[in-house]
Order: sequence, then C-alpha cells, then structure tokens
Amino acid sequence: MKKLSVIILFLLMFAGFQCGFAQSKTPSPKPLAEVYYFHPSERCPIDQSIEQNLLKLMQSSFAKEVKDGTIKFQVVNTDDKSQAKTVARFDINAQALYVVKLKSGKETKNDLTHFAFDYGQSNPDRFRSGLKVEIEKALQ
Repeated sequence: MKKLSVIILFLLMFAGFQCGFAQSKTPSPKPLAEVYYFHPSERCPIDQSIEQNLLKLMQSSFAKEVKDGTIKFQVVNTDDKSQAKTVARFDINAQALYVVKLKSGKETKNDLTHFAFDYGQSNPDRFRSGLKVEIEKALQ
C-alpha cells in the first residue's frame, strides 16, 4: 500500500510539473503586424470611404488575428492630443495608412497612403484585395 501511495504521489507531481511547463511555454502573443489608419477630425468622403473599407477588410479577413493579438489594428485621429505619441512615431499630420511588419525586434513601415487614396473610394474591391496582400506579407 505504501508503494502504491508513493507511485500515485509521483504521478501527481509529474502531471503537475507537465501542466506548469506547458503553460510557461505559451507566452502571450506579441503582434506580428500593425495596421494604422490616421485621419484628422475634419473628414472628406474619400477619407471616410478608406476607413469603411479598411474596417470591412479587418472584420472579414483578419478578425481572428486582431482578437488574438497577432495584428494590432488602430484608427487614429491625428487631432486627438492623446494620440500624439503614435502620430509622432509616423511623422505625419493628416491622413495616412501604414502596415508595419514586426520581426526580430525590428519594424518595417509600409506607407500605403497613396494606394489608399487611389483606390479607397474609386475601387473598393481593389483596395481591400491589395491591402489584404500587404497585411499577409507583413505576417510572414
């Protein structure tokens, strides 16, 4: 009986060790990519269209990645003083669209502002498909 108790105790300790080890191996995910859309308080129809199409894309194609933290997605009002640090990071003062790739502690900023203004309102399908490709590249 004493041997059985020792074996059971050993198995319980081993199982507890395995659970603790498995939990410690899965750190909280850090973003692999960031998507930022910047706009001022005063908005034009093109600007609003870009944001609407960006939101549609993020909700339809990248909702899981945003939810689990793989992608950080943010719409930033450049006139909002509480966003000054983020705005300064990109050195902008008006509308802008950036996809940022984060890898090995380095960030690569991809300025898609001209692309967004070329297609965000006039060709929303091309805008969403082109932006989807750029976000997928950033995730690689």
